[in-house]
Amino acid sequence: MKKLYSLLSLLIASGLMNAQSVDCFSGRFDTEVFATYDLTSNVTYGANADYNGTNTVLTMDIYQPHADTMVQRPLIIWVHGGSFLSGTKNDLDVTTLCQHFAKRGYVCASINYRLGISFPYNQANATNAVYRSVQDLKAAIRFFRKDAATANTYTIDPTIIYAGGSSAGAFAALHLAYMDNYAELPTTIDTTALGNLDGNSGNPGYSSNVNAIVDLCGALGNKTWMHSTDIPFCAMHGDHDNTVPYATDVIKLLGFPIMTVDGSYSLAHYADSIGLYNQFYTFFGSDHVPYYSSATFMDTTVRFVSNFLFRQLGCTPSDLNPLPNTFNTTSGINELASEYYFYPNPTSGVIRVKSQKSFTTLTLTDLQGRIVLSKKVESNETELNLSELKGLYILLGDKKVIGKVVVN
Repeated sequence: MKKLYSLLSLLIASGLMNAQSVDCFSGRFDTEVFATYDLTSNVTYGANADYNGTNTVLTMDIYQPHADTMVQRPLIIWVHGGSFLSGTKNDLDVTTLCQHFAKRGYVCASINYRLGISFPYNQANATNAVYRSVQDLKAAIRFFRKDAATANTYTIDPTIIYAGGSSAGAFAALHLAYMDNYAELPTTIDTTALGNLDGNSGNPGYSSNVNAIVDLCGALGNKTWMHSTDIPFCAMHGDHDNTVPYATDVIKLLGFPIMTVDGSYSLAHYADSIGLYNQFYTFFGSDHVPYYSSATFMDTTVRFVSNFLFRQLGCTPSDLNPLPNTFNTTSGINELASEYYFYPNPTSGVIRVKSQKSFTTLTLTDLQGRIVLSKKVESNETELNLSELKGLYILLGDKKVIGKVVVN
C-alpha cells in the first residue's frame, strides 16, 4: 500500500492526477496572488490523553485565501516547535508561514498537539512524545479528508496534502512520513498504552497519508527509515544549530542527553544515496530556527519551500534561486559560508575541502578542542583522510571554524 501511495504521490506531483488541474502560469501557488487571508480559530479536530493521562482537546487555526473561488485547494498542515514541552499554534514562525502560503493560494492549518514528556528525560519518554505528536498530526490530516467527504467546509483537495513543521514540529512531520511501519517503531513504544501508528486522536476511517514533507530544522530517529519509494521532502537547517543536530549527533533536552538523531543534512545526503527526491538548503553560520526572528531568513524560507511545493504540483517556479547564504546573521557576517565548503558529511573516510580564498592549514579537533589532525595545504582544494577516526569533530581552516564533521 505504501508503494502504491508513493506512486499516486508521484502522479499528483507530476500534474497527471490532480482532482483539479493546476494552472502553472497564473501565479497562484508560486507568488502571493491574494492580498490577505481569512482565519478560522480554535477548530477542534480531535482529543486524546496526554503524558499524564489527562484528556486533551486538540485544536487548530485554519488560514484560507480571502475571497478565493477555487473549489479544491492544496492543504499544508504546519506543526509548531518547542521541544515537545512548550509552544502553540500561535507561534510566530508557523503563523507567518500560514499567512504567506495562504496568500499563495493554499489552505493552511496550524495545529496544537499534545505536549509534555514524562520525567526522567530519556530516550524512551522523549520518543513517546514524538509518537503522540505524530498521532495528533495524523488526526488533523484525517479531519480535513473527512470534511472534504462530508461538509466540505474548507474546500481542500484531499489528494494534495502536505505536512511541515519547525524544530519539534519538523520531527513530527518527518516521523509521520518515514516512521511508517511497525518494524521501524522503537522498541520502547508501547502501542497498547499509546495506540497504534494511526493513533486514537480522532477521525478514524480516513487516510493520514501526505504527498510531501517540509522539514525546518528537524531530525529523524533513524535515516534508514527512509526508502526510495517514500514521499519527497525539502529541508532547511542551520549548520551551527546547537539545539537540533545539523547532521548526526546526540540531541539534548534541558541539558539531558536523549538520543542520537539524524539531522536534515544527514537526511538529505542519505536520501540522495537511495534515490529519494529531496531539496536541501543550509543556513550557513546560523543557529536554530533563524527564520523565527529574522524577516530575511523567513523570506528565504518561504521562497525555498514554495518552490519545492510548486514543483510537486508539476510546475516550474518563476523564482528559481532563493536568496543565497551570504546575508548577515544575528551573530555577524557569515564569511565562512562563501570561503569554505567540504563534503561529504557525514563521511566514512575522505572529505574534500574547497575554498574561494587560499588557506594554509586545515585542523580537525575533537569536541574538547584537542587537535586530532593537522595538514598544511598549498591550494584551494584538498582532501583529508579520516578513515581512522570515528565520531564528531570540528574542522578549522586557518584557525577559523568551518563546521562539524561526522565520521561514521
